[in-house]
Amino acid sequence: MDLTSTVYSPPRAKAPWRLEDLYTPATVRHYAYGRQALTEALRLAGAAGKTVLLPAFICREVLSAVAAAGVRPAFYAVAPDLTPEEPPERWPDAAAVLAVDYFGWPQGLIPFEAYARRTGAVVIEDAAHALFSRDSRGRALGTRAPLGILSPRKSLPLPNGGTLLATAAKFAQHLPPQAAFEPVPGRRPALKAAARPLLALAGAKTALAVLTAWRAARTQAAGETSLPDASPCPELGRPLVCADPAIEVSRRRALWSLCSPLAVKAGASPVFTSLPDGISPYAFAFRVKDPSAAAAAFAAEGLAVLPWSALPKDLDHAAPEHYRNVHLAHFLW
Repeated sequence: MDLTSTVYSPPRAKAPWRLEDLYTPATVRHYAYGRQALTEALRLAGAAGKTVLLPAFICREVLSAVAAAGVRPAFYAVAPDLTPEEPPERWPDAAAVLAVDYFGWPQGLIPFEAYARRTGAVVIEDAAHALFSRDSRGRALGTRAPLGILSPRKSLPLPNGGTLLATAAKFAQHLPPQAAFEPVPGRRPALKAAARPLLALAGAKTALAVLTAWRAARTQAAGETSLPDASPCPELGRPLVCADPAIEVSRRRALWSLCSPLAVKAGASPVFTSLPDGISPYAFAFRVKDPSAAAAAFAAEGLAVLPWSALPKDLDHAAPEHYRNVHLAHFLW
């Protein structure tokens, strides 16, 4: 399989640009975090007091959105290739179902659409990792279902930012007004930038330990029931100049191609072994039992490595190995 492709389909936007430019004709609302956008999506889907079906391979922070919407979670198993492990006719009934575009790669929606036809569930596309990514038909990830979620802060140097995309008119017309864009206290990107050289000096093994502990503490603070009360950052309310979409996609694809042979040489297995046109990788995802060698190889290129993800507590004890051994070399940290 091709591990080095750098061909891509550049997003069509002129700098300065808005997310609305890239996701037309979806109706857009901005929030501080993707979790807040998901909460609103669940409310629009009519899932309050009912059940939402989530992948079992999911960050526990998502459950704070489920709790805030007054929805009960149920889970479907995920195979090593990150597709659903069982056919949709075996999934439990729910009012909404979440399809996740892991790490920027498009999730196949055929089983989710079949499930929606059988149960009446609303499909929500979680494209939090997939800013700028498109599928083989050229469709922007996040717009392929009636409701979609983006998390721009995960891919751009923004202090916060989550986005809800409503592609179905019946949901778009019931969206709440856009919340005011308020200044964000503290600048997380600046703090992260200051930490990078310190971690580089510490060495790959120490840096991995520090980053893993930081991730665990952050996830613990976020919890599974509490949702942060914050407004969307002002950057999302005006044209963006922090990155040119086409250049950013090219940068990410080049980094992914750089990481592929490094991972293999370090004894790691890439989660995805090819880079189709249109994909903007969130990070380089790989599986490995001991990440130290891979972390050292990536650290030499200035890339930090973290495990993904902190699973929901009720699922963590019984999670299969292929949920536990995924690490990411981050392209924006």
